Amino acid sequence: MPEMTQDETRSFLLQGTFTGKLGTTNKNGSPHIVPIWFTLDDEDNIIFNTGGKSVKAQNIRRDNRVRLCVDNQIPLYSFVTVDGIAKIISDKPTEIFKWAKIIAARYMGYDKAEEYGKRNSSEGELLLKIEPTRIIGQKDLAGL
Repeated sequence: MPEMTQDETRSFLLQGTFTGKLGTTNKNGSPHIVPIWFTLDDEDNIIFNTGGKSVKAQNIRRDNRVRLCVDNQIPLYSFVTVDGIAKIISDKPTEIFKWAKIIAARYMGYDKAEEYGKRNSSEGELLLKIEPTRIIGQKDLAGL
């Protein structure tokens, strides 16, 4: 299976509206996996937001080791997994809004970015980043 280059990995992660499947660890040690909207910053950290009382936020506060998987389900199939350390970088709605609007534009379109950006940066939301510790990208899995 061909591995992606660093540039291919970044392009893949920013392609279209692929969602990330974020894995965190529950208090009892079981896995918790949920889809997230995300983007990348200039240093290739994963940026996303979530409610401060969400299970993923609670899990990250307790154990900030995470794994994100993003996959293309169209042949020839490709995926990227990111192991990393998640950090809460803000709980201030005005700071969260900048990123929430960028993320909303990606997933809902530029015409709805403001509306969804406001919704996703309201009081009680958090802005997080995942600093990658390991990235694996494989492409064209069904190729001959």
